[in-house]
Amino acid sequence: MIYSSSIADRLLACYLQEPSLLLNSKYPLDKDEFIIQFQKILYVVIYNLAVNGCKSISIMDIEEWLKPYTAQYNVYKENNGDEYISTVIELVDYENFESYYKHFRKFSCLREYKENGFDIKKFWDEEKTEESQIENLNNYEIEDIINHFEGLQIEIKRKFNIKNVNEEYVAGSDFAETKERFKESPLIGNSFQSLFLNGIFRGMYGFILRGAKSGGGKSILSMGDLCKSTIKEYYDFEIGDFVKNKSRKGSGLFINTELDLRNELDPMIIAWISGVPRSHIIDGSYIENEEERVDRATKILLDSELYIVDDPSFTTKSLVETIKDYVLNKDVKTVCYDYISNNGYVAKEISSETKVPQREDMVLLTLTDRLKQVQRELDISLISAVQTNGQEDNMEFPNESCLAGGKSQVRKTDGTMIMLIPTKKELSQTELLVAKWNNKYNKDNFGNTIVPNNVIHIIKGRGSKYPKNIKVFQYIDLSTARTYDMFCTDKYNNPIDVDKISIEYDE
Repeated sequence: MIYSSSIADRLLACYLQEPSLLLNSKYPLDKDEFIIQFQKILYVVIYNLAVNGCKSISIMDIEEWLKPYTAQYNVYKENNGDEYISTVIELVDYENFESYYKHFRKFSCLREYKENGFDIKKFWDEEKTEESQIENLNNYEIEDIINHFEGLQIEIKRKFNIKNVNEEYVAGSDFAETKERFKESPLIGNSFQSLFLNGIFRGMYGFILRGAKSGGGKSILSMGDLCKSTIKEYYDFEIGDFVKNKSRKGSGLFINTELDLRNELDPMIIAWISGVPRSHIIDGSYIENEEERVDRATKILLDSELYIVDDPSFTTKSLVETIKDYVLNKDVKTVCYDYISNNGYVAKEISSETKVPQREDMVLLTLTDRLKQVQRELDISLISAVQTNGQEDNMEFPNESCLAGGKSQVRKTDGTMIMLIPTKKELSQTELLVAKWNNKYNKDNFGNTIVPNNVIHIIKGRGSKYPKNIKVFQYIDLSTARTYDMFCTDKYNNPIDVDKISIEYDE
């Protein structure tokens, strides 16, 4: 059996002495990793006591928790649970927890690979004695095990996946075929909420980066765009009912690093689908038919295959692996990585690779580069965001030097934009454009003029026919994450025509 009962004993002793270790996201564990039933039961009890706020756990605590569960309590008693707990606590020092944890998970990792059909003899040969195999396993870290099997897969992939092999050809030799393909299916990405941005960037083609100040709406706008390309239906205010989202490309993935999943992300998505203000949802206070719309939106969301992965302790490796997993195994078409930042873990990872301490901008640049590489490899639409560095406050025309990852960060993207609150000068010079837009699109709301609260400065658009520094003026409804295009100007706030492209798909 690929398991060490003695290591499991030591690990449980640590949890008994320091229950908070079970709630530390740095050390994930599943009850099914305990093969022996008594140890699994004890783990479940400790976990539940920890969740309920216990800072230390006594034999009496465990007895009281188990008594209502007759079968499990009998197993505990048959294994002399009280004596077991007293013994392991006395013999085991919880300060050695990390060593026990890593050792225990090596066994779990090997069992997982074996169950999925991999040959694990390099690390554990079940025909040999357990003592000799434990001695052999001690020579490897869990990362060595994972890298071994990943290396085998990469070797096979490079051998047979022709698409990713370096290619040499005579330029133009395939263009006649390419030309006809473009006529049938123009080169275009998945849909933004903004038809102007679809026109400028050819949709979410490749890797799109959005820069903004802290609290500038990066996550809200990214989630709105992800919903546009993923959600199956949404509430249309003009019709007064839910309509099919013809811009849906397929399932989507949002990689979260900071937001609370159920209290922030879910209400944000439901607000976009239903058109009900987020404040009404989180206050639990609805007017007219809003609660019915929220209930309908919940069913639509469950049917739309929008996956959320929470990864606050991300590294470049964890991000790339998550994206590959969901694209290859769940057929995800659009990925949104909340925002590019340095959490400490990624800096440590990159420093260990390069053997050189990493500045903040170097970390962000490397992270951006890895995201571009995986986007290109998988041929998906990928959007992300980055914080600006404050230089935009002193610039009339914001450019790539405003990005927290430095000027070079923009080179890794297919499209880059910086979104800011309109300045007094911009609002003054576009008053006539604002009035024209309201007269055309907001004429029923007499006296309630909508004024743009967001200006998108286009920094880069690979393949775009529009120049840099043009601006897209929008109104963002932060309560629903929906955006409304108003007009476009050149960098001097003179109106310009930009194609509004609606990207839609057949059934």
